[in-house]
Amino acid sequence: MRSRPPAVPNACSRHDRVAQANDPAAYASEPAVIRKEILVRDDPISGFAGVVRAGSLLFTSGCDGHRDPLSDAVDPNLTGQGSAQSDNSYGRIQRLLEQAGSSTSAVARIDHFASSQDWIAERQAKRAEFFGRPAPHGSTGVAARMSGLNMLTTAVIAVAEGAPHDVLVAGKDYAIGHISSLVRAGPLLFLSGIRGTLDPRTATAIAEETADSFAAQTRICYELIIDILAGGNATQAAIVRLDRYVRDRNRLGDEAAICQSIMGDLDAVSTAIPLPMGMHGEVEVTALAVVDAGSKEICAKDATGRATAIRAGDFVFIGECAGGVDAQSGDPKLDLAGDIEGQIDNSVAILEERLISAGTTVADIVRLEVYLRDIYAADVFLARARGVFGDNPPAIIVAGADLDGINEVKLNAIAV
Repeated sequence: MRSRPPAVPNACSRHDRVAQANDPAAYASEPAVIRKEILVRDDPISGFAGVVRAGSLLFTSGCDGHRDPLSDAVDPNLTGQGSAQSDNSYGRIQRLLEQAGSSTSAVARIDHFASSQDWIAERQAKRAEFFGRPAPHGSTGVAARMSGLNMLTTAVIAVAEGAPHDVLVAGKDYAIGHISSLVRAGPLLFLSGIRGTLDPRTATAIAEETADSFAAQTRICYELIIDILAGGNATQAAIVRLDRYVRDRNRLGDEAAICQSIMGDLDAVSTAIPLPMGMHGEVEVTALAVVDAGSKEICAKDATGRATAIRAGDFVFIGECAGGVDAQSGDPKLDLAGDIEGQIDNSVAILEERLISAGTTVADIVRLEVYLRDIYAADVFLARARGVFGDNPPAIIVAGADLDGINEVKLNAIAV
């Protein structure tokens, strides 16, 4: 294990912190200092953690639908079989959680990257079998660039056996029939992904494919996030991370400007990912917040003043680390255009620098999310990452995306 770096000026430190919650009696089992513990290794991805525990939370790696759950070999008979691939992906999640002493009923958030949303009804039917309906978790679901026959990659954040896990806002309150809108688990609040194609407050459909559609849908997303948090007695000040999925890579600046106009100067890390999306809608936004908004510390900012590393609730949240940009100026590093290995190294170096600013290291990452312009570069990334993480790997999720600029890779992370 890599040793913790020495203290640095203005670094956020976890050593004297105590996990806090609004309901101390219910969350009394949360340890004073959260530690990382790898519960399952090398499943589903060799060299990485299948399940990591940090405090009362469990983080799994992404599980693919096109692989045999026992041999891990690609099964060509699963071509185009959405239900069967959902069985495989969800079934592997179930097995990982059971190995960690938990269950699918303990899931607080599930992330889906799918080949398309055309077969979402099949996936939702299978999700109900594994997780219940309405499921007591928040969820995202977007179409991404998938490899080969794979139709579905899923990963979850769950609670350990016996830990508190509460639905604060039901899905039906916001026209979501299968899942929950806002869930509390440990020190965190999980919001489901929001698309702005419908304003459930007025049952008004938002026009699509017009000149005004993008702005209108994006505004609805952020207005609903504020409303849902209010239903859980929280405000946008509690948000520590936003994941912003956008269909058109040329509209990332527009999306960020609309976010700022609705949310104000929000102290939260953020990752903007252009994706095919699937189904209706130009954007999907999901948020992660903390129960105790007063625990937030901004540990690092980029050249524009946006937070890139936050410590809150005894976790560290790292925003997008883009492989094709200079960490200090944010300008493109043109010498790295098309250089996947160079961009991997650059994104990891940015990640390490931000972790140090928060008083932690790569050895303490519990969940790493990787977005690649070329999903077939995953093997290259994993090989280089194994050398970085050694015996203390995180749970890892890899997805293909239509990344902006010259970026070949983007990372974000949760650490302790």
